[in-house]
Amino acid sequence: MELNDNTEAKKVLSALYTDLNADKEIDKDNFVKDLVLRTYTLIDDKYSFTYLFGRLKDNDRVMKTIEQLHLEKNEYPEQIRYLAKGATYALY
Repeated sequence: MELNDNTEAKKVLSALYTDLNADKEIDKDNFVKDLVLRTYTLIDDKYSFTYLFGRLKDNDRVMKTIEQLHLEKNEYPEQIRYLAKGATYALY
């Protein structure tokens, strides 16, 4: 059964964008922030999570920038990898 609720993906991307925006030391040219924002806007256009989050996961610049975030517990790389695997199905 396919899930139609994009809430979790939007929550991850929104929090990631906020944390990237708050850290002024990294991503000074806004490349990663722009890609995250474009990914967020494409979620409602019926693109698969595998495609959207795969673009983030496969981009070395994005993953290095995310790993440089100054957070107590940085779960973004794990969340992106999980959503890129196509975790859009629920088993009953």
